[in-house]
Amino acid sequence: MKLSNRIGNIQWCQSCLKRRVNKGYNQCLFCQRKMTKETIDYDKAGYKAGYAAAQIEMLTLGQSRADDIEKQQLLKVPEISKQKYCLGFQEGKDKYDDDYSMDAAFGFDL
Repeated sequence: MKLSNRIGNIQWCQSCLKRRVNKGYNQCLFCQRKMTKETIDYDKAGYKAGYAAAQIEMLTLGQSRADDIEKQQLLKVPEISKQKYCLGFQEGKDKYDDDYSMDAAFGFDL
């Protein structure tokens, strides 16, 4: 299995990516690190990144494009989770746009 396919796969140790780990193990037999049950929720990570990217785009008056930020962030996301991340990213951008529109409509300080 390719190394890139091991990233984010709970069957592999996420510390060293060299050892397959069964559910019963509490530490990797190769690197001896304790296994964590935490996994990254790429939908939420994409949402936060999308919201922040839209904010940055608004503050820099379009100099930093949210799409460019998304492309840079997608390089760090495993292939399995790219679709979840993209959907979350778009939701975050949309949420920021809605918040900005509502603030502008009611005359809040932007």
